[in-house]
Amino acid sequence: MERTNAQPPRGRVLEIIDQDRQDLVDLCLELGNTPSPHAQERVVAEKVVGWLKTNGIESWLQPITEQSANAVGVLHGVEDGTSLICDAHLDVGPELSPTAPERIRRINQAWVEGELLYGYGVINCKGQLGAFMLAARALLKAGVRLKGDLTVAGVAFETGAPSVGDQQGINYPGEGFGTWWLFNRGVTADYALIGETSGFGLVTAECGELGLEIRARGRRVYTPRLERGPSWRDHPSSIVHMAHLVPALEAWATDYEQRERLECSAGTIVPKAQVEAIHGSPGLTSVHLDVRILPGANPRAIQHEIRNYLRGQGFECEVEAYQWSRGYIAQDAEPLIAAVTDAHLAVLQTPPPRPPTPELSMWRDLNMFNEVGIPSICYGPPRQKEYLSDAQDRAMKISDLVACTKVYALTALNLCGVAGS
Repeated sequence: MERTNAQPPRGRVLEIIDQDRQDLVDLCLELGNTPSPHAQERVVAEKVVGWLKTNGIESWLQPITEQSANAVGVLHGVEDGTSLICDAHLDVGPELSPTAPERIRRINQAWVEGELLYGYGVINCKGQLGAFMLAARALLKAGVRLKGDLTVAGVAFETGAPSVGDQQGINYPGEGFGTWWLFNRGVTADYALIGETSGFGLVTAECGELGLEIRARGRRVYTPRLERGPSWRDHPSSIVHMAHLVPALEAWATDYEQRERLECSAGTIVPKAQVEAIHGSPGLTSVHLDVRILPGANPRAIQHEIRNYLRGQGFECEVEAYQWSRGYIAQDAEPLIAAVTDAHLAVLQTPPPRPPTPELSMWRDLNMFNEVGIPSICYGPPRQKEYLSDAQDRAMKISDLVACTKVYALTALNLCGVAGS
């Protein structure tokens, strides 16, 4: 790709991104229309690597399994400057059920209507990956020579399901496995910026995640010989016991989110909990409880609390953990925060807003980087309403994604530095 000799101002980079608006949309549609359920991301990873190579950016595939891989590209710094990883995930959750309704099949594709980009994969989060890719290309086209390395990573397994029940092994590692694979194979930096939707707010803290399996035991009785007894506690079936246990869990979860609510410099964190699955028979019934926990919270203490609470309510049950992913508040991230804040202000002419509470109360890949001491935050565009998905928020404004691309590019300029300046 042709490079200019003169060091360009910020305006040149922003001008290129404006000129490349349709390229950004086309890239997001291409990636968004490429299926990539977790553990099956390799095809879309190959497309990312191919695009980066075609556009003059050194890149390679980082295989994880035969069907899964990360995509990595890098603009090498020419001095020993500050380095940055821009990380966004490739996987979009579980594979669609053959019986999924047409509206769900539709929203798992990608398309444009007017000013809006639609699609589950575009929002979460191939749109932000496309923005990282276009930002890197804009720097290259503008002839920018960064002091430090800029790495663009499309990672697998961020939405990966944990190993529990019949789902076991490497294809069910829990969230964040692709990013763990990335830096454990030498792709590191001084800072990491995660591309996910954030309402243009800076997400500097996120919850951990605790998965619990709660089991009730009983016995099967031939229906004509069933003796119920005076209360449900005397019923032999574990299904009946679990039918009463679930409302008790819901009552605990309602109290939990109220008392665990945390107001901090990062914003408002509200860790929540809910029953996600029920499996069983009269002899053994289990529920899977998804509990989001505050950064630094002790998962065993929460596990014991739930067990003792249920026993106090008269339930004989077992409470076992099957997944724990830690949450963190970013430490020593001030240079990255300053770089993104300055870039946002330059593009959008206002300070970044406080991030939405749900974005602070979930688990994302910035936790993986913060866990290993690479200061990391999350930044991305807002979600927009749509009419097909259950969440009804799987759309974004094209103008917001263009603005986000500009912020990503200027963040790299701010943080990595420009050679000769």
